[in-house]
Order: sequence, then C-alpha cells, then structure tokens
Amino acid sequence: MRRDRKLQQTMAHLLMCAFLLSTSAGMAEDAAPQSAAYMPTSKEEVLAGNPIKLTVTKEVPQSDFLNITGNLSLAEAVQIGIKNNFTLQISEQSWLISKFQARSEFGKLGPTITVNPFYATSSLDQMLFLQSDGSIHAPMQPIIRGTSFHTLFAGTQPLFASGRLWSGYKASRAVERQTLAAYRAHRIATALKVKEAYLESALNEARTQVASDYVRLREWSTGNMKEKMEHGKAPPADYLREASELAKAKADLNNGYRALNNSLIKLKVVLAIDPISQIELKDQLEYSKTPYDVSRYLAEAVKMRPEIEQANEKIKEMQARRVVAWSQILPQINLYGLTSNGVGTTPGVDGAVSGRWGGFVSVLGSWTLFESGVHMNLIRAAGVAIKQAEIAKKDTKLKIYQDVWQGWIDLDLALRNVELAQSQVRSAEEDYRLFQRRYEVGKSIALEAFDAAVKLFQARLDELEAIYQYRLAQERLTWASGNI
Repeated sequence: MRRDRKLQQTMAHLLMCAFLLSTSAGMAEDAAPQSAAYMPTSKEEVLAGNPIKLTVTKEVPQSDFLNITGNLSLAEAVQIGIKNNFTLQISEQSWLISKFQARSEFGKLGPTITVNPFYATSSLDQMLFLQSDGSIHAPMQPIIRGTSFHTLFAGTQPLFASGRLWSGYKASRAVERQTLAAYRAHRIATALKVKEAYLESALNEARTQVASDYVRLREWSTGNMKEKMEHGKAPPADYLREASELAKAKADLNNGYRALNNSLIKLKVVLAIDPISQIELKDQLEYSKTPYDVSRYLAEAVKMRPEIEQANEKIKEMQARRVVAWSQILPQINLYGLTSNGVGTTPGVDGAVSGRWGGFVSVLGSWTLFESGVHMNLIRAAGVAIKQAEIAKKDTKLKIYQDVWQGWIDLDLALRNVELAQSQVRSAEEDYRLFQRRYEVGKSIALEAFDAAVKLFQARLDELEAIYQYRLAQERLTWASGNI
C-alpha cells in the first residue's frame, strides 16, 4: 500500500511539472508578440516615402490656379470644390444670363423712348418712312426740295397686349428658375465628385500603408529565411520564394504610390486648385453605419432634388408661351407719341417756317384677322409642349426614385460585404498567428506561414475595398436625396 501511494505521489509530481513546463512555454510563446517581427508603417512614413513630389521649379512656370497647402477634411474639400469648381461656375453664369434676360423681358412692359436725328437733301417733295429699330413704329416724314434737318423724339407705351408681354416675362422667369435649379443640381453633383475623389485618395492612401506593412513583413521574413538557409536550417527554395514575394510586394507598393498620386491629382482638379498644391487628407477611410432608412431618403428626394423644381418650371414656361402664341391673334393697343422740329425750308400753314417744334399723341391698335393658320399651329404646338413637359416631370420623378432605391440597394449590399470582410480579417489574423507560432516551434512548414501572411494582407485590402464601397454608397445616397 505504501509502495502504491508513493508511486501515485511520484506520478502526480511529474504531471504537475509537465503542466508547469507547458504553461511556462505557452506564456513564453505568448510573450513574443507579432509586432516584434516588424513595426507597422505609420501614415507619416507612407507620405514621406512617396517617390513623387509635385513642386514648382525654376523651369516650370507659375500657374494662375489657387494653391492650397495643409490638411483637408472631407467637409473642407467639399466647400472648396463648391466655391472653385469651374464646371459649377459655368452653370452659375448660365443662371445669371437667364436672370438678366428675364429682366429684359420685364422691361418690355414699360415705355420706350428714342431720339432720331434726321438730315436730308432732296430735289423734290415726298413722304419718307423712317427706318424702324423694331421697338417703335417709325412715322412718315415729309421731305421737301432743299436741305433740312429734323430731330425726332418718339415714344411708345403698351396699353393692352392680350397677355403677350406679361406671359413673355413669366416664361423668361420660368427659364431663370430652371437654370437656377440646374445650377443647384450641378452644385450637388460637384459635392459628390469631390467626395468620390477624396474617398478614392483615402482608399489609395490606406492601401499604400497596407502595402508598406507587407513589404516590411517580407523584408523581415526574407532576412530570417536567408539566415536559416545559410545555417542549413532551411532549403534554398524557401528563401527564393520569400525573395520573390518581397520583390512582388515592392512592385505592388510602387503601384500603390502611383494610384495615390493619380487620385490626389484627380482631387485637385475637381477642387480646381493648382496640381502642385501640397495637400494631405485629414479624414481617413473609416466605417460608420448609416442610421436612417430608405423612406427618409425618398421623402427628402421629393423635396430637395432640383430636377423636380426644374421640371415644374418647364411646365410653367410652356404654359406662358402658349399664352404668348394666343396673343399674336388677339388685339394689341399701344400709346404712341412723337415730337420733332425742323431746321431748313419746311412747308407750313402760314408759308415757310424754320425751327418750329411740334408733335402728336395717338393710340394705335391692331388685330390679326387672317394669317393662314400660322399662329393657330403655333398654339397647337404650345399645347403639345405643355403635355410633353408634364410627361417629362413624371419621368424625372421616377428616375429620382430609381436613384434613391439604387443607392439604398448598393448601401445594403456594401454593408453586408463590410461585415464579411471584417470577419475574414479576424480569421486571417488568427490563422497567421497560429501558423507563425507553429512554424517557430517546428510544427509547420514555412509554406504554411507564407500563405497565411499572404491571405492576411489580402484580407486587409479586401476590407478596405468593402469600406470604400460602403462610403461611396453613403455619399451617392446623400446625393440622390438632394443633399450635400
């Protein structure tokens, strides 16, 4: 019994020692963190390692574009783009042109006065029609033998135009509102372009940082493999595989810098600033879930999208132009006045007089009795144009709904892809950690740790792409709802 008890105590002691040894080995293994292999690349190191430096030299002339230096957030970039974008400025000028054209149409409601100096030398007595400028009907002017000089002041004031002038002004005002709505639509579209360019630059910056991390990892693993090969602890094939992957990682890093610089140039062009501007991105590519549902975006789109207002104003324009077409065959009445003097020999009641002022005031009216169907067909065409504008409004509204629903579908799918990508990153990180530790204690081959590292960094790149697509879907849904 004593011998059996002593044997049991000895076995328990050995098991305890084995447990302590395994625990201490596990703790030692856990004490060697993965970051001991290489230090991850910081954003500052990525920017410092950019091989392309866009600066002005003595051989390159200075440009007249706005030069901006420093960090830019996404919101700041949007404001700069809205202020400076040339396409948006062109749209704004179109709106200003239509505004002044509408004021010109309003001016037709008021009086018009012209002065007409008139000099003539004639060998006979005759009546001469003065050339008209289109705004005032020219009177007949008596011309007698000899030389004469007249100064004529003529004026007209519309009294009744059957809605022609007022409706013409309403049509031009509707055109002005349409161009204003078009400018607002370009403004929202410009904000979206700025966001797309900014997010693309943020994506390429994050990709470059991951690529830099991968280069550092491969430099570390290639150095370790070379040392093991030189000491006969690893075959040359393992070292050649690591060296080949290192070369590929460096090539991918160069391509990453190329994509980053191209996206920054694209961003600067959208912002309409000098391409040599030294800007950096203040906001990173981060994931944040949208708190709203599709019904809110649909409701905002109906109220905020400028295209709906533009379609409404198009209908008003066509309605006003139909009134203008009708007015062409309805009565027109104008107040007309003229005063003049004559210098020279002019026939008068009491004989020849010179330099006497005279004038008259009259009311002129007109009514088209027959015009061979010209204006009636214009009226019919204007009626069809109204129906066309109403159909176009429905089509515009349907397309806006399509934009919102398409944006919501893209957002929902992008959200699912982000969650999948994040789970793949977590799985790849764990696989890499396990295979690396197994390889360090000789329980797995180098190829397994090699493949695990490749899958890990590819999973990180896939996660960045998924977040980028989600952010794009968010901004496009914002645009579809008519917001900036």
